[in-house]
Amino acid sequence: MYGLLRKLIALNNDIGVYMRIIKIIIIIHIVILLAGCWDRRELSGESVITGMAVDKGERSKFRLTVETTEAREVTAKTASGNAPSYVYSIEGDTIAELSTKLNTGIATHPIYSHMYILAISEEIAEEGLIGFLDFVDRNREMRDDFNIVVVKKGSSAGDILQVINMYKKSASLKLARQLDTMEKDYGGAPDLKLNDFVRVYNAKGQSPVLPAVRLNGDAKKGGNVENLKNETPEAKVDLESLAVIKHGKLAGYGSLEEVRYLLFVENKIKTTTLTAQCEDDKKFAYEVTHSKTVVTAKEKNNVPNFHIKIKTEGYLDGIECLENFHDISTFGRLEKRINSTMEKNIKEFIQKASTEYNADIFGLGEMLRDQDYKHFKKYEMDNNWDEGFSKSKIDISFDAEIKRGGLRTNRFNNSR
Repeated sequence: MYGLLRKLIALNNDIGVYMRIIKIIIIIHIVILLAGCWDRRELSGESVITGMAVDKGERSKFRLTVETTEAREVTAKTASGNAPSYVYSIEGDTIAELSTKLNTGIATHPIYSHMYILAISEEIAEEGLIGFLDFVDRNREMRDDFNIVVVKKGSSAGDILQVINMYKKSASLKLARQLDTMEKDYGGAPDLKLNDFVRVYNAKGQSPVLPAVRLNGDAKKGGNVENLKNETPEAKVDLESLAVIKHGKLAGYGSLEEVRYLLFVENKIKTTTLTAQCEDDKKFAYEVTHSKTVVTAKEKNNVPNFHIKIKTEGYLDGIECLENFHDISTFGRLEKRINSTMEKNIKEFIQKASTEYNADIFGLGEMLRDQDYKHFKKYEMDNNWDEGFSKSKIDISFDAEIKRGGLRTNRFNNSR
């Protein structure tokens, strides 16, 4: 009887210990859950930075311009006709300092996590980008998926953040959408975000590129709300060309058409329209719906050899040629015209990159590194792939296949 009593007392003590442990665990979980709002910020006290621009300063090294968006004016239901965004500029010697000094003109705390555009003036790009790109790459508040553009001379980088548009009332949002659409529909913009730029910049066998834009018109008039109501805006920002970056500095520009040749080699073309010439002076258009590129890289006799094979499918999308499209051989003749035109254009652009920029923007060195590292290793150790690229032998094979002629077989009147 006495032993049973002792066991009951011991069991009661154990239950009490277990209950105390459970209570402590519950309290800890409650404390953790309640502490979830310790760093909470009210939206009314924040400024969402959608765009940033860097120019040379008049009194200091840099002039930083930011665009903050007023959400109520961007949404049609809540818009009252006021300016949809606020643009503010400040000068200083480091971008890191300036980014924390914006409250000299902005009342609320700036948030950089929703930034879409980083615009860099041509003067800054010529002097070097790495000095301030290191800051945006390190900054924990900034994501690495925003677009970087070079603004050509004639306007400052900050000016393009002032030009509003009826399609997107925020200049940064409009330009970001413009770059995305141009890349998907035409192949006229390299899809290169900050993380891609850093990766390519650090690569031993490739040089990065950036989209280049130009402001056409008066930026002050383009920033007026009335600009949204004009059929022909007072100012607009056009995507114009390709900026080649070599050792962190601007090395030159490529044309809008040459961007497509770059994307074909990199196997990044989604869709585009090519124009070729018939046997006479007339033209025809070929809509590319599918494209695949395979690059074979191998060094032979101390010379890097590359075979670039581009296979495309598509259809005719407008033709001036007086051809009989009931004859299947007609498609074969047009395909040969496309192939010879594209092989010539791509090869000329690769030669231009080698002689004018002395920069492998196509990533051929990286392909040699992947496929023939035994021979690429010497370029990597000496950091002189530019020399290897300049002496490379490059063969281009473009294979266009016309799947159909659109909704109509022959032209309206084949005799005219």
